[in-house]
Amino acid sequence: MKNIAIDGREMPTRTAVHAYLAEKLSLPDYYGRNLDALYDCLNDISEPTHIFITYCKELENSLGSYAGTLLQVFSNAATDNRFLNVSFDKNTEPPSGS
Repeated sequence: MKNIAIDGREMPTRTAVHAYLAEKLSLPDYYGRNLDALYDCLNDISEPTHIFITYCKELENSLGSYAGTLLQVFSNAATDNRFLNVSFDKNTEPPSGS
């Protein structure tokens, strides 16, 4: 299983969100850098993948309601894509090996 750690502290703006996620998730060059495009890319994952999102509170502090929508996109994609598992942790470091 592929493990990917996403750090909410690394995404203080909407622009930073999409730049960071494009890098961390190795999204294709045609990634549209919006939440609809993110959802589509997450649904394209075809190998078992666990995404562990940390520091959600900091993300919410920086982005307000956009953070909640972003986290919901990850949840929805995990529901819709059998290869994707997503977990959230507010204040701890991701597991080693991520």
